Amino acid sequence: MTTTYIPTLRKPRLSSTYGLKLLASAPFVKQYKPHFHSVIDPEKPLRKSMVAPTDNGTFVKAIKQSFIKNPRLSSTTRIMLTLLAGWAGKGGSIETTTGIIGLHLSRNRRTIYRLLKDAEEEGYLYYTRTKDVIGRFTGIKIFLNFGAIRFNSFRGAKQKPVENNAPRRETFSSDTNSKYLYNKEEDQEIWERLTKLAHTMGFLDEKKVPT
Repeated sequence: MTTTYIPTLRKPRLSSTYGLKLLASAPFVKQYKPHFHSVIDPEKPLRKSMVAPTDNGTFVKAIKQSFIKNPRLSSTTRIMLTLLAGWAGKGGSIETTTGIIGLHLSRNRRTIYRLLKDAEEEGYLYYTRTKDVIGRFTGIKIFLNFGAIRFNSFRGAKQKPVENNAPRRETFSSDTNSKYLYNKEEDQEIWERLTKLAHTMGFLDEKKVPT
């Protein structure tokens, strides 16, 4: 009878200063020397004497676990696809060469060609050869299947509905002064001038011009 052991996941308590100091003094942290040139030990693999790349702030977006767990891909192919996904950024094609990819992965061009074929057979990418004006081959153009490699959305907490900041529909009072009293008395001088103007323009039937 086979039993499955499921480990209990616990959140590390590193919020305190003591926890951070304890983590910094851990033995595995002290052994992290990516830029240290050590003497080649014949009992260890050659990769143990290589120098790790400098951390220049580049990163890769979250990738799917189904892509990592795919047994049909070799481990080096997954590393190459992860590197290319980081180069692609938000999307689009990648124009590069097998030599440049091999330089970043410490592999020769023939190995990179086999890795590209492996990824193409599984449907993770498609690539074509690029040419210059004369017709000479200059490199390759890679199109990645981002839907099978990267994780695009996260399951975050439900956001609260945004309140409508539109102004309320209210009847505002008028800006005119309600205490202003118009003069209701007739101005004789204005009426005389208007009568003369109307008579001159022919709007009045009277022949007599008012004085």
